[in-house]
Order: sequence, then C-alpha cells, then structure tokens
Amino acid sequence: MKPAPVSSLLDAFRTLTDPRQRRGVRHPFAAILALTFLGLLCRKSDFATIARWARSHWALLQPALGFTRAYAPHATTLSRSAAAFSLDEFRAALVAWLAPLLAGSGDLTAAVDGKTSKQGLDKDGDPVHMLNVFLHDLRICVASWPVGPEKATEPDTLKARLGELLADYPALKLLTGDAIFCQRPLAQAITDAGRDYLLAVKANQPDLSEAAEAAFAGESRATADAKSVEKKVVRW
Repeated sequence: MKPAPVSSLLDAFRTLTDPRQRRGVRHPFAAILALTFLGLLCRKSDFATIARWARSHWALLQPALGFTRAYAPHATTLSRSAAAFSLDEFRAALVAWLAPLLAGSGDLTAAVDGKTSKQGLDKDGDPVHMLNVFLHDLRICVASWPVGPEKATEPDTLKARLGELLADYPALKLLTGDAIFCQRPLAQAITDAGRDYLLAVKANQPDLSEAAEAAFAGESRATADAKSVEKKVVRW
C-alpha cells in the first residue's frame, strides 16, 4: 500500500521514525531535520554554523518549522539526530513528497553526473564523491549516491541503482550522461528497462567514436556495419 501524499516537505519529515530515546527530548525530530536540511540549502556547511544561523533567525524559523522551545537546538543536538536517523526512510519520504509534484509532467529526462562534495567528508577526511540524478525540465535532484574515490565507479553505481531509480520515478524515460557512462553493460541495462539513453562519445574512446561516426555518416536510418574493436596490447 502506497503512503498518502504529503502536502509539504515538513510533513514528509514527520513520517520518519524518531530514533531518539524519549528521555531528554526537547525538540521535535521533524523540526530538527527540517532545520538541518534548510541550513544546508543555505550553504551552512557544518552543524555549528547551522546552529548559529538558526539562533540569528529563530523568530522566523521557530514557528515555521514547528519548534516548541524558546531557544534553537544546539549543534550537538543537530549532529546526534542526523547521525541516528534512517537514510532509507529519508529517501522514501522525499520520493513520496516529490510524487505529486511530478504527476502530470509527462515523460521525464534526467542528467546523470558525478560531483565531488566540498562540504561532505568521509571517515578519512576526504571529500565524498556523489552520483547525482537531475531532472532537466523540473530542475530537481531526485537521487544522490556515494560512489567512492574513483570516478570509474560512476557507471557501476548507476547500473546497480537503476532499478531503484526507475521504480521511484517510472515517468523517467531518458537518461543523459557524459563520456564516462558510454559503456555497453550500462547501455544494455537501460534499454532492457525500456528506457533510452543519450551518452557522449569523446576522442578518448577512438574506436567507439570512429564506429559511431561511420554508423551515422550517411544520415539515414540504415545502420552502418561498424563495430568497435578492442585494441590488443602485446606486453614483453
């Protein structure tokens, strides 16, 4: 049974399970998440900065986000709450919130691209590399997954998450990406799912680029008999 549509993002946050112990709870869990989310959108890069920003704008934030105390939550409260909540529940809540917004939009096209976060760091202190799915027309990022330190894992991440992405957004019909995604296993997975792709081919893939140029040289619907042949390297 699908959850009922929610009217606001704050309502979506209220559907999440509060992981905190009841003893000592001072602020509504949904309000804390909304404050953290809004602070990040306002480019506040850490919990201490978000807490200071909240205190400066508390007269507006307190009633709007549903806080019941006269003072803003401390940075420690924000960090502990963010560390304990379910990321899967959070993603599901965002999908439920976006669903009515996307209804009636027709077929959707999304750009898939990897970006290195300037704010998020992994356990070793290195920037987190994320794979983002961005809807062209609506200008909404509907998915974001960590892919590790190497960009070569971006196609593998998309291939592994493709079923989840299409289940959440069935109206998504076309995926676009740069040359790193131009790989046969990924292209096959997209077409097997009944979707289309538009991927770039660059000079760093000379055989594939030559085959593509030969296939479309005549500008006709007939496909040229061109194949990409992997070069063999002899090592002595």
